[in-house]
Amino acid sequence: MNLKLFINRAVISLDALLSRLIKPKKSVKDRGKKIVLIVFQQLFGDAVIVQSSLGAYLKAFPENENYRIILLARPSVCSFMKDVLEIPAGISIEPIDFNRFLQDYRFYRQVRRKYRGTADIIIVPGTSLTAEIFSTMSGAVRRVGLLRYRDVQSPFIMALFNRIAYTERVRPDKDDMMLQHHRILLNYLGVDEYKAKLPSVLYQENIIQEEQYCVMCPGASKMEKCWPPERFALIADYIVEKYGINIHLCGGNDELGFEKMILSMVKYPQNIVSHIGKTSFINWSAIVQHADLVVGNDSATMHLAVASRRKAICIVGVYDKYQFFPYKVDQLSDGDILPASIVKDMPCERCRTIGYYAGYGNKMCKKRINKNHCVLCIDIITPNDVINEIDRAFSQTHHTVETIRHL
Repeated sequence: MNLKLFINRAVISLDALLSRLIKPKKSVKDRGKKIVLIVFQQLFGDAVIVQSSLGAYLKAFPENENYRIILLARPSVCSFMKDVLEIPAGISIEPIDFNRFLQDYRFYRQVRRKYRGTADIIIVPGTSLTAEIFSTMSGAVRRVGLLRYRDVQSPFIMALFNRIAYTERVRPDKDDMMLQHHRILLNYLGVDEYKAKLPSVLYQENIIQEEQYCVMCPGASKMEKCWPPERFALIADYIVEKYGINIHLCGGNDELGFEKMILSMVKYPQNIVSHIGKTSFINWSAIVQHADLVVGNDSATMHLAVASRRKAICIVGVYDKYQFFPYKVDQLSDGDILPASIVKDMPCERCRTIGYYAGYGNKMCKKRINKNHCVLCIDIITPNDVINEIDRAFSQTHHTVETIRHL
């Protein structure tokens, strides 16, 4: 962290702490309305997961009781949610650059002027330092936070705000998945009948002119979550050779390096079609929605596959064990498909849950992360582990090339 960033973050943290001592003036905006702010500072995959729970907030805070619900999200996440997800009409979405909020004191002050004293209730359905500083400075009388199963121990500033940001703390069980976390929060807010269920996406027409294809996602939000690209190349060759279908790569602009590496390693580059950094949110969703199989890291593409009811195989570590994969729900509907998760236990599991960062408490893992390598719990997953799941997924739905030749 450079000095300027450190100073800005320190001043922002101090300002938020001091804000707790001063009662805010009630904003005149929406006078007569009871404002509920859902502070959602998370990323695309988290947005997919939270989608299935949003409608229940309208039951917890009904419009006929004068509530108005506003979900605050990153600008890119706002666009993604509006383009791809089914959002209840009674919830409005407003953008905030949460990265800048925590790094630029002037911008923080702009956000504070706009939102401090505005909300009667703050809901944080996923903790982070950003959300907890926002909650602390908001001045809301009621601040409800959905915590981790245990308090963060490190770094100190995160542990501090984790303790002071909320007037009400809702804590899931150790083995609950995020869909169940949202159910626990909504049950706490009084929606007793709500059950954890799979999210949904807006239907998109197929834009891939192929009868069958596989989507592969070699990237993720952080390099530590990314299975080595040479192993994805091996998997791509295996699928092309055995099942005779093309591989379509998906990912964002910052994942273009994976495209170059995989194309340079595979035996059949003519069967690899890369959409990395080249699609709109709508087209990204369309490509995933019509795939026969989706294989990849713990990423938004995998959550889109689940929301699209496609067969999916996720390569995932135990840094957040059970929080995101394997999927767990309270109820399944017709057509629902749970993804296959390839995960191997390690004694250092839940490192990110406890220490906020992956690799907490494991020096070898930290060294790997510093070198932009994946964490150990992902590195121990082998190509054969993935191939076995691929064959299982295709076993009842797709003939192999060899079988087709003999039909």
